Amino acid sequence: GHTPPSLLFPFSPISSFFSLALTNFIYKMSRKTTPTTSTTSTPTPSPAGGQRSIQTMLQQEKETEKTAELQMMMQMLQNIQGNVQSIQGKTDKIENMEKNIENIGKNTEDT
Repeated sequence: GHTPPSLLFPFSPISSFFSLALTNFIYKMSRKTTPTTSTTSTPTPSPAGGQRSIQTMLQQEKETEKTAELQMMMQMLQNIQGNVQSIQGKTDKIENMEKNIENIGKNTEDT
């Protein structure tokens, strides 16, 4: 009863993605807590200045993440809009067909 590797294969990309996301999350969390601990353990001549640079870095990172997310959202919206437009075009064609059929029906009734 040895399971073939082909069955496990589809799940491997998903699991790797989750592990990557988890490690990234943990890494970010640890990064956020480091400034406060580093200032207490190692007394620097200007801790405020050091903290500021870290905070600005974090802020920039957050902003870049936001822009990336916004771009993703915009892309999704554009895709949805494109789909909606194609659907609308199809419905318009169907409506025109229905009108044509109605006209044919009227023509046959008149004769």
